[in-house]
Amino acid sequence: MKKKNLLVSLAASIAFMSMTATTAMAYDKNPPFKLNKLKKYTEVNADGKKTQGYEPKSGKVVFINYELGMHCVGFAMDYCCVIPPYNSIQAQAISTGKSGKLPKLLSPDDDVKLYYYTKDNSYSEGNKMRYWNVPKDSDGDGHLDSAGDNAANYVWTHLFIYADLEGTIPAGATDKDRLRIGRQIPVKIDAGPSGMPLSGGYLEYAGKHGGNIVMTDTLVPPVKNVKLVLTASHLWDALGLPLTAFNDSTRKGSIRSVTEKDFQPFQYSTVEMHDRTGKSMKDKKGNVVSYFGTNPVDIPNCYACHSRNGKAAQMARDEGLGQSDKEYTYWKTYADESEYMARLSESSINILALHDAHHGTTFLSDYNDKASGNRLGKTGMVNCSDCHGDNVSGNLQTPRPTASGYKAVHAKPLSEAIHSFHLAMVPMPDAAGRSQACQSCHPTHFQNSNMNDDSNPFRVTDRYGEGRFAKGDIRTSGGGCYVRRDAHSNPNAKPPFFLNEYGKYQLNEVSMKDEHGKDSEMRGLYCTNCHTKVAQGMQNYDNIIHDSTQDGKTLRNKSLKEIVKELAGGDMAKFNAIADPKATGDNEVLKYYTEHKSAVLVKNVGKDGKLDLKPWNHPTGGNVPYVAASGGDDWWLAASEPHCADCHLAPFVESETGGKYFPIDLPNKYSLYRYSKGHGDIACQTCHESTHGLYSTRYDGKERSVDVTTHEQALQYSPDGEYAGPVTCSACHTVNDKGVPLQLKDTKYANDYWASVTLAHFMRSGDQKLSVKQLVKKYPYSKSSNIVTKGWK
Repeated sequence: MKKKNLLVSLAASIAFMSMTATTAMAYDKNPPFKLNKLKKYTEVNADGKKTQGYEPKSGKVVFINYELGMHCVGFAMDYCCVIPPYNSIQAQAISTGKSGKLPKLLSPDDDVKLYYYTKDNSYSEGNKMRYWNVPKDSDGDGHLDSAGDNAANYVWTHLFIYADLEGTIPAGATDKDRLRIGRQIPVKIDAGPSGMPLSGGYLEYAGKHGGNIVMTDTLVPPVKNVKLVLTASHLWDALGLPLTAFNDSTRKGSIRSVTEKDFQPFQYSTVEMHDRTGKSMKDKKGNVVSYFGTNPVDIPNCYACHSRNGKAAQMARDEGLGQSDKEYTYWKTYADESEYMARLSESSINILALHDAHHGTTFLSDYNDKASGNRLGKTGMVNCSDCHGDNVSGNLQTPRPTASGYKAVHAKPLSEAIHSFHLAMVPMPDAAGRSQACQSCHPTHFQNSNMNDDSNPFRVTDRYGEGRFAKGDIRTSGGGCYVRRDAHSNPNAKPPFFLNEYGKYQLNEVSMKDEHGKDSEMRGLYCTNCHTKVAQGMQNYDNIIHDSTQDGKTLRNKSLKEIVKELAGGDMAKFNAIADPKATGDNEVLKYYTEHKSAVLVKNVGKDGKLDLKPWNHPTGGNVPYVAASGGDDWWLAASEPHCADCHLAPFVESETGGKYFPIDLPNKYSLYRYSKGHGDIACQTCHESTHGLYSTRYDGKERSVDVTTHEQALQYSPDGEYAGPVTCSACHTVNDKGVPLQLKDTKYANDYWASVTLAHFMRSGDQKLSVKQLVKKYPYSKSSNIVTKGWK
């Protein structure tokens, strides 16, 4: 009897395991879209067999993106500049695979040019921006009266070239031969530091080595002429445009009259395809080949706390600092001065006054509260990166060698200084303990101007900077750069998510929990779930040999238990604290900055005080951290930024470029997402859009969506006019009824959309040259299908 029961039990177990395995494999192999907007195509094979296909919408297609999540920047630089105006339009152009042909990535060698402009936004200086008309000693002669003495020139003078933007250093060149941006190369009005005009023009093409290469020096005197590759390979680019959030047609009156209703943070940047003579290229229907993409730009919310009844404004009054009140009073004497602009000016003076009082600076030493212009006098506007090193602007030295107007000193990295101070002073926890400060300080404007006031229920703070979600969930707020916009903040996102074990932890323990830690419909991730010590720990641990297969040393393909052991000593409570940091208790959000450990940049094997620098993973030598070379430490670089590879299974990860963009990235570690490429040298951003606005963005209708532009951008490539997720294969390839490229017919991939997507992510530069037989041998269907199963949700 016992034997019979044992056999029954064993049989039941086998049946259960079999059923479980079958269930696990039973994912839906169909695409999440229809193909009804595509033209049918019939391919006749050599044996007479017909294959039904669907052609791309157009014979030529352009994909547009940008390199920053959202450019968080001011537009009135009279008082100070945290980060200079700098928006780029980036693009890739493809001749699509109509009639079953292979698509081709286009370059100038194909006799095409790409013309760019931003819709209804052709200028900045004047009633949209004060930058070129703000005096500042750019040439360092101690005066403000030289022809090029303005803020637009001043902020870039630490960058230089010798001959061109390709990184050429002529033989025998010395420091005297440097051509500094803003001095020998003045920045033209309404143009970027590379000379590209905001009003429109032709995009420059960066070949396989990248482009727009400028140079700078480091904190280590012998280490000079460091090349910064600002444009990744195989991209067309208009670099660093001084874009504002104001449209030509609606910006009426002087700059003094700007209100929050004027802001349009998600600008429409358009790219048209021309032939080599400059003539517009047209499709078969006679339409110009033209596409648009999002270019996000908005201002931080400093004014809320630093003016009128805000906490910082009141703190200044309590300390006897009255300059900011005088500033507000002066500007209110102008009949056309809006309350917003008066408060914006007040907040700038408030920040400088508090900085002088608490840090011993003298920014307001020549302040004149009655002056009609240049109210800071001989000091000129204050450029924060003169003391605070900043990798975003390429300023690796602190103090900045070309600083003038005040005594510049060695200070904390800009990002670290701003974030740590504010998180210590105003942690602003929501009901879960997550800091509201991230989305409170960063831009919060909606695309619909009617949502840009206190009547908007999703607005993070009131008009004086008080958080409105102290008893709620900050993830349900919205506006501006990330929250209620990006795919990771979109509750309507659908699997497969292709998650590794840490990604599943974030999904189940964060995204699917409410502010009380209870199971909930998807709430998404917050800023502090990506920008974590966990992300930095994983990157520091990596020593990978191949990116899409993760050969080598990495934690990313390990179990959660192994990750916790390495990064938190096996202490799950400690791991929870750094994976989902809170502004309460020990304030792990603050400690992310104050306890930051600089990543290893290089090894020094030199003897007797000499430098002999080797890669970071050289077997011998002393560690040289980023902080020893850059005043910006490793902030904003691949070493400290979040990566797709943190949460997603390989091959849904960035490229390992071999340090191609060093020191922005490092060999044998994942590069930044914006520098990464996949199959056929297609940029990750081409199909997924740029960080903080990744497809599919949240869409609540035109009236209530944070970002309408990106949603509409995705629909340009949609095969059914409704799907707005990552760009599908059908945008470039002729596909079968599963949405799979016809090139994969007669393979197992042909009947599985998600496995074919996985295959595309496995592929790297050069793989497109393999035959189909070689390709599926290198990346077998069983491996791709298993990844879909494993990472579905």
